[in-house]
Amino acid sequence: MGRLGTSELIEIPVRWTDVDAYQHVSHMALVALLDDGRGRWLERVIGPQAPGWEYVVARLEVDFRAPAVLGERALFGSFTIEHVGTSSVRLRERLLTASEVVVVDAVCVVVAWDRRQSVSRALTGVEKSLLVGG
Repeated sequence: MGRLGTSELIEIPVRWTDVDAYQHVSHMALVALLDDGRGRWLERVIGPQAPGWEYVVARLEVDFRAPAVLGERALFGSFTIEHVGTSSVRLRERLLTASEVVVVDAVCVVVAWDRRQSVSRALTGVEKSLLVGG
């Protein structure tokens, strides 16, 4: 199954605490929902074949496009791999409402991480293959 340039939707529940005084999902909650969706999506892509795959977010650029309001029970995360490097993966990310209104457009770079040494590490051949769909 190809990954590079393809997108899959992840349903991300909106919690009561994500809504602010204006009855919108707050900007900080949107970042957290994006993070939740990204983690679950990466687990689907990498997890079963490379258990314990760890990463850190090295870059996150977020554009807020439209409000998500109190009545939204869930948002839908779209994650598309744009580039796979030596140790990093650049993703195009979106959060959408059930009616397909784009709430957030984002670019995220995640870096494979060696927890013991607290440094980035090169992606393995297996990881790269899983990410590009080879």
